[in-house]
Amino acid sequence: MRTKATLAVAATAASMFTYSAVAPASFAATAPVASTAISAGAQQALDVVRGKTRCFSYSYGDDGTTSVTVYFHNRCKHSRGIKIRVAQATDACIWVRGGDFDKKKFKGPHPTVQSIKEVSHCG
Repeated sequence: MRTKATLAVAATAASMFTYSAVAPASFAATAPVASTAISAGAQQALDVVRGKTRCFSYSYGDDGTTSVTVYFHNRCKHSRGIKIRVAQATDACIWVRGGDFDKKKFKGPHPTVQSIKEVSHCG
């Protein structure tokens, strides 16, 4: 494992050396800044949480400071309820017809999703 990492670092360093030797100095200086911005944007996309229950598939962003939106889709043919518990916000139980999808936005100071469960009835 260490050998592979060393070879990868050496190959990257060699390609950067070749790149900076061929490219003008002004262009070589701006290239690392652009790659850093791309890495930061890709890292923000990793904050999405996805999951499934028997009938539902759902997703939500885990980095909300004032709100969090939960997207859900009932994949079954019959109606089911989805119960969403959120810290720092009011919980919700939503009845969804078979095949339908929707979203629910929760507002509060740094709300975090605690659990998502499929239920046979809301009430």
